[in-house]
Amino acid sequence: MLMSDPSSDTMESGGPLIGTRGTGRKMPQDYIPSSDLDYQAWLLNFVTVANANLAALGLVAADMTPVTTAKTPFDAAIPDVVTKQKALSQAVQNKLAVRKTSVTSVRAVVRKLQANPAVTNALKAQLGITVKDTNPSPSAPVPPTDLVAHGLDSGTNMLTWKRNGNKSSVQFVIEAKIGTATDWTLVDVTTVTKYAHTNQKPGVKAIYRVRARRSTSISNPSNEAVVYGV
Repeated sequence: MLMSDPSSDTMESGGPLIGTRGTGRKMPQDYIPSSDLDYQAWLLNFVTVANANLAALGLVAADMTPVTTAKTPFDAAIPDVVTKQKALSQAVQNKLAVRKTSVTSVRAVVRKLQANPAVTNALKAQLGITVKDTNPSPSAPVPPTDLVAHGLDSGTNMLTWKRNGNKSSVQFVIEAKIGTATDWTLVDVTTVTKYAHTNQKPGVKAIYRVRARRSTSISNPSNEAVVYGV
């Protein structure tokens, strides 16, 4: 007869065994391996040992019949899954290859259509291909994001921010409040997303913000970044 281990407080309820093992913390103790291949090997050992020790275990052959009956289709299911997984992988690769060929041939025809001035925009729209905007309206600038400022001992305050979708032609207006100033003053204008504010006094508080400008349109400010703030 199988005896429970008195050193572990375990319980089985259709799921993993849980034991405290004197730690006060529950830990998974399921004897069933989670991997299919590991479970297959475990099951083979279980069936072999159990059938060889029926009397010592207090079992009869009929007790093991459901286990051995279920083992056969499980053993067959594993290679079946492997075979079908390989077939699926091959099918996916084949699909990608034929799609690439299809897209290449479609793009060749579309390039010919786009180069033909006789093809109207209405017909292009019906075909579902790009209709070029002959009079595009300028996109309004949007606030830059994630402004960060770092002060260096050399007296340079380093600023970086994210473009947030603004085009490369957009200008970024950098403004600051230095020391006890209460009004924003212009620091510089740039088209890149980083700036070195030189000739500053280390330890003096500086608050920065950045706005995006395109022609006469200017965005709301970014978040504020502080150097040497309290």
